[in-house]
Amino acid sequence: MSLAVLFLLTALTVCVLAGVEQQRLHDDGCANLEEKMDNIVDQMKELKDIVKTHKLVISKMKILEETVKKQAELIESILSEKHQRVAEKQSMKTSVKSHQTFRSPEDDILSTDGLANEKDALHQSPQLGEEILGSEKQKPGVFVRSDDSDPLLPVVTQLTQKVSEVSAGLQALKDEVDTNLQALRNEVRAGQRELKTEVSEASTSVFVRWGSSSCPESAVLVYSGEVGGSSYTATGAAANYLCLPLSNLTLMNISVSTFALLYGGEYETGDEHQEKDPLCAVCRSSRANNVMIPATTVCPAGWTSEYSGWLMGGNPPHNAASEFICVDFLMEERIASEENLNGKLLFYTSTLCGSLPCPPYVSGKRVTCVVCSK
Repeated sequence: MSLAVLFLLTALTVCVLAGVEQQRLHDDGCANLEEKMDNIVDQMKELKDIVKTHKLVISKMKILEETVKKQAELIESILSEKHQRVAEKQSMKTSVKSHQTFRSPEDDILSTDGLANEKDALHQSPQLGEEILGSEKQKPGVFVRSDDSDPLLPVVTQLTQKVSEVSAGLQALKDEVDTNLQALRNEVRAGQRELKTEVSEASTSVFVRWGSSSCPESAVLVYSGEVGGSSYTATGAAANYLCLPLSNLTLMNISVSTFALLYGGEYETGDEHQEKDPLCAVCRSSRANNVMIPATTVCPAGWTSEYSGWLMGGNPPHNAASEFICVDFLMEERIASEENLNGKLLFYTSTLCGSLPCPPYVSGKRVTCVVCSK
């Protein structure tokens, strides 16, 4: 009885330690995930601030561009009006010149006939000549100012150039904003993909499918191997079962005189599986939690069955402690492994009424199990 109690306490201790370690790993993963999510949130806030700043700058540049355009339009209007006035003055100048140069035939005759008389009169009376010259000097003349050079033209040219520079600056700023926004979007998308991967990995779990070299359809194979552990006769043996890989091994020379020993496993079932070496597979489930439930093949509501099988462990009379594991109903074994070499042994588990409540349990029945995930 004391041996059975010791066996149960050892198995319970191993299960508790395994649970604590799994919870620690889960907590570490959650902490890393939370930190990555905080980083993504900070990047999103920074992106919003940059976008807001760029939008404000673009808005101010557009206002400046509109102001410059309005000034240019006003100056162009003034210049157009001035050109119109210049054209009117030029027209008046042409009209005056035409009036001054127009002479009738009668004027030509009078001027020809009177030329001799004027010359004679001038010779006869110098005073009369001076009066004529004085009267000619007093005749009003028409003078037209030249407006060929426009003082507003350089201003318009300068404003036009300024508008072009502002437009080019706006386009360059827009290109820079677009480039920065695209870079930030790419960075955020990469962070989101990384976060999604981290969330996906944080929401997965790993379990061992004992008695099978493959995983269920809902899980991904990490590696497959053979069941092993300490010898069933060693009093200081390790209690747990191991899934030992059969390829890509890394083994080193040992230089000490005391060490633990690793053995292969065997079925001790008294049926067609007797003495054969059990296989195993390490599987990654897409669900975050998994649990092995003994004495049933049905998962609770909301949970998914990964596989079901027999509850197996060591034999109580043996010196070495062991643990209960769920071995798939397939009970797959390594080919040509029938030789009786013992090692880490697997026995069916049977019920024993007494401390075990009967009912619902019945004494002497083989115990089943199921591995569930959620």
